[in-house]
Amino acid sequence: MSHILVVDDSPAVLKIVRLALSSQGHNIIICDSGEIALETLKTNPKIGLGIFDFNMPGISGIELIQKSKKIMTHVNFKILILSVENKPEIISKALLEGADAWIVKPFKNEDLIIKVNELVEVYDSF
Repeated sequence: MSHILVVDDSPAVLKIVRLALSSQGHNIIICDSGEIALETLKTNPKIGLGIFDFNMPGISGIELIQKSKKIMTHVNFKILILSVENKPEIISKALLEGADAWIVKPFKNEDLIIKVNELVEVYDSF
């Protein structure tokens, strides 16, 4: 079982992701802003994966990636971006800044589950 932080300003997306991943046995923590997500990361060192919306009010997606990586210093912390953005230059910038994977919304639950399992596999082996 992995501890996963899901951050999105859409209640519908939070619900869909929580249901899909909790059905796989993951412990899901949800936040509706980047600022709350950063505070949550500071108090939950067991979180191994952050699933972040890229375009939210307040903190930018790039800033959330950068600050998350500074808080979660263990090398096994992974970041998956869920976003309507599909421009290669935006995706490349996010990956260069520390994101580990990107899924374009709307997404299939099966694709999300597969990608999450790939990302948490290494983390769970420790």
